[in-house]
Amino acid sequence: MSTLFFRNARLTILTILVILLGGLGALFTLARQEDPTLVERFGTIVVFLPGADAERMEALVAQPLEAALMELPEVKQVDTISRNGVVQLVLDIQEDLTETEVDNAWSLIRQKAEQARRSFPAGASEPEVTRQYVGAATMIVSLTWTGEGEAPLPIMRRLALDLQDRFQRLNATELTQTYGMPVEEVRVVMDAQALSAAGLSFSQAAGAVLAADSKNPAGRLRTEGGTIGVEVQGEFTNISRIGEVPVLQRQDGSSLRLADVARIEKGLQQPSTRAAYENGHRSVLVAAYISPEQRVDIWSESARRVVSDFSVNMPPGLTAEIVFDQSVYTHDRLSGLAQNLLMSALIVFAVLFFLMGWRSAIVVGFAMPLTVGLVLILFNVFGHPLHQMSVTGLVISLGLLIDNAIVMADDVDQWRARGYGRLEAVQRSLKQLFAPLAASTLTTVLAFAPIAMLPGAAGEFIGMVGLSVIYAITASFFVSVTIVPAMAGWFDRTRGWEKGEARRPRRWWRDGVSFDFLSDGYRGTIEAALRFPPLGIFIGVAPAVLGLVLTSTLPQQFFPPTERDQFQVVLNLPYEADIADAEAITRRATEFILAREGVKSVTWVLGEPSPRVYYNAINNTQGVEGFASGWVQLDSAARTHEIISDIQQQVRQEFPSARFLTLPFEQGPPADAPIELILRGPDIETLNRLGNELRTLLSETPGVTYTVGSLQLGAPTLRLNADEAAAAMAGSRLADLATSLNTELEGIRAGSILEGTEELPVRIIGSDSRRQSLSDLQSKTIGAMPGMTGTPISALGAMELTPKTGTISRRDGLRINQVLAYLDPYTLPAPTMAVFQERLEASGFVLPPEYDMLIGGEAENSGEAIGNLASVGIPLMLVMAGAITLVFNSFRMMLLIVSAGVLSVFYAFFGVWLFNLPFGFNAIVGSLGLFGIAINSSIVVLSLLQANEDALADDVIAQREVVVDATRHIIATTLTTMAGFVPILMTGDTFWLPLAAGIAGGVGGSALIGLYFTPAVFRIMTMKPVRRMFGYRPPPRQHPAG
Repeated sequence: MSTLFFRNARLTILTILVILLGGLGALFTLARQEDPTLVERFGTIVVFLPGADAERMEALVAQPLEAALMELPEVKQVDTISRNGVVQLVLDIQEDLTETEVDNAWSLIRQKAEQARRSFPAGASEPEVTRQYVGAATMIVSLTWTGEGEAPLPIMRRLALDLQDRFQRLNATELTQTYGMPVEEVRVVMDAQALSAAGLSFSQAAGAVLAADSKNPAGRLRTEGGTIGVEVQGEFTNISRIGEVPVLQRQDGSSLRLADVARIEKGLQQPSTRAAYENGHRSVLVAAYISPEQRVDIWSESARRVVSDFSVNMPPGLTAEIVFDQSVYTHDRLSGLAQNLLMSALIVFAVLFFLMGWRSAIVVGFAMPLTVGLVLILFNVFGHPLHQMSVTGLVISLGLLIDNAIVMADDVDQWRARGYGRLEAVQRSLKQLFAPLAASTLTTVLAFAPIAMLPGAAGEFIGMVGLSVIYAITASFFVSVTIVPAMAGWFDRTRGWEKGEARRPRRWWRDGVSFDFLSDGYRGTIEAALRFPPLGIFIGVAPAVLGLVLTSTLPQQFFPPTERDQFQVVLNLPYEADIADAEAITRRATEFILAREGVKSVTWVLGEPSPRVYYNAINNTQGVEGFASGWVQLDSAARTHEIISDIQQQVRQEFPSARFLTLPFEQGPPADAPIELILRGPDIETLNRLGNELRTLLSETPGVTYTVGSLQLGAPTLRLNADEAAAAMAGSRLADLATSLNTELEGIRAGSILEGTEELPVRIIGSDSRRQSLSDLQSKTIGAMPGMTGTPISALGAMELTPKTGTISRRDGLRINQVLAYLDPYTLPAPTMAVFQERLEASGFVLPPEYDMLIGGEAENSGEAIGNLASVGIPLMLVMAGAITLVFNSFRMMLLIVSAGVLSVFYAFFGVWLFNLPFGFNAIVGSLGLFGIAINSSIVVLSLLQANEDALADDVIAQREVVVDATRHIIATTLTTMAGFVPILMTGDTFWLPLAAGIAGGVGGSALIGLYFTPAVFRIMTMKPVRRMFGYRPPPRQHPAG
């Protein structure tokens, strides 16, 4: 390697300035966000068919749609839920697709949904394809009514639309959404008696209104002078226009107008199907999402000004309050990580000062800001934002990135101590260390590459950690072979022999801490391990085996809960409940939750999923009035641990008929529940029975709070056993009868009015007084003729209340019963699942033929992520082994280094056990990355041993001295690497603690392995009998010519 940087000081200074200024500029321009941006692999398709029961929805809508979508290889999984009047499909796209390929997949999905629509029955809506935005809202504003009386919902609706429009106009806003927004419509309330007197049914009147709204194009007229569009005037423009629609044309030429038989009014949809509440007060939420790769702090500052300006003209009793601001969490997280980075740097510098002296500490310490600057430049070049994963990768790599610099600076110092000049010392160090440092850098890069290349949601979430380390290690190598040796030569003191003086006495601040009696004792242990190699092997292997054994006692956990001053609340009521029931329960729950110390606010959204305040808090429940979700804001993250379990117990006691969950936010891919069992088979009754058996066993398992099955078979249904002949005599077919009843009870859309940029639907429906009781239903008439009353429904047959299938669930075209189990907050799923499996085996539970059971939830996500990691990691490990073989030109040396890496992984397990942490995905990721770090010590020691002819000739004293000379930089690199994790270990972050404990423990063990195990095995390899066994013959000695 050239000494260009040592010889050309201007080049070195210029390079340093470019790196520092470029890194500083990148720091101020890089995008900032709390969490990584995930690819939109999830989505939903919703189809409505009013009046159809779950079984009809399954047969007529779900099956054709599933069949079309499953033809696409890009679709990984299709989950379908069929309920009365609605089908919802939840799609999961293959994880090995790139972002561009995912975009193409969604285009194909829309095409397939449109093709399937052709086979839908009449009255079915268009498939609503929605890509699930994966990420938290950037800002959520609550428009809350705190005044007396009923909330002015129309005014709140207008204000919410205004604020939404203001957010949308902000630069870098990607998406805005409203929650709890009342739906405005034009209601045509039919007078049933007037219709009957005119001999009209609801369906006939609705058809006449729909046919009058002429919004469809009427073609194009192609003339010699050009092409002219044709349209028919008459579209609905206002309420008066709707009232003028003729619903009946009499023989005398007169007509019956819609206004003669109906009351037409503009208002809010009743009954409401959605609502939002802030601290028990009616509200409307407006959420805004920032575009990826943007600075959330700058956008949020502009958004806060928008909210402030908007609040100035708020009517009395209405407030606009920011209830969630992601920039606060982003700032806190990045600030905390920056403090960890600074603390790590100070600890590392202190370790260097005491071990190597002030000169070497300055040289090596200066490599830290240079490397970080290069990494920030690489972030900027490749478009990576700053978030918790990228910055944590820097924290992790801080102790690693100076390893190369330590080795290089220490080697220059040793060559100087042997009497070489500055230039020659730098030249010899570069020549001797370039290849080993390149090999150790390559192995570290290959070890972290599987993390960076991990496919799927887990890879998109944690992959930036691996990429940050790769950037840092690569930048560190560049700095260590260019700037560090140059600075080491310049900063090195003038030696005594250069001035003809005697050797100076050792000073700890100049040369590092050293104790002669410890050095002599350490030298003796190295010699003992070399003379009796089994001793050295035992010293390296015994703690590793202990770590492997102790790992079996650790509980498993895929990803831990996050430390956050919020927690989720989710409410599910029985099938027959409506939004009024949900409102009553959420109001009561809000009262006693707010009474808790430390609770700042409680936010609920009813009838639809709430806005996401955490990136993986995804809920796709649509069209269920008895559903509500939201979050509770606390004064600190510690408060979450204090009260969430007590609140969970309280709501279980207060609302025994509801499924009321209080859940901490968790890291990792989203899951429906911690424990998920999927039963597959053809018969609904059998699936329901099997599911109930599993739910019974789960409910008896300690730690389980609620169990639920996706099938609902007991939905109450009022059935009219109509006499078909009697209905025909009354002038109506059974299908017409059902359509007419559905139109009067639920309403039917019959056109729309365009007000500005908003389209208001026109809905025809019966009056409220005729839709509230069984007697109202029985008194309805059909088959009326002009001037004659129709036949009442009660005359066509008896009505009875019968249970019917309420919900049917399917996966990939097969019927399933998805059994979910929810746990007490902070209860580990894996041990709970193990207890359940023991109970299941003891119960004698047996699946009938044609039925099987799959395990989902955390277990499925964990297995999938680890499988993806192995699929990428194993090939790269083989590449690493090949690289080591080429560097040392020896399969034996490669096997020795790989063995050292494996033993270090076992030390990592010991580190996880020592901190009493669960063994999860982060611990595995840390162990994988550790493999490339831990073998560096062995690579350095082996390189130095092979470079020494006496050591190769089985000279124990020479081998001992080589190991002793390498000890200082091995101890220094080990301690600095471990010191880099001290801030994470001290803060106790549950997410990063297993990774930090694992790597710190493994790196500590790698020093033992590199200084005892590796030399001992090398000694065995250099013993003459062993060398002869492998075919080695010493070269003949050269005799002097005589």
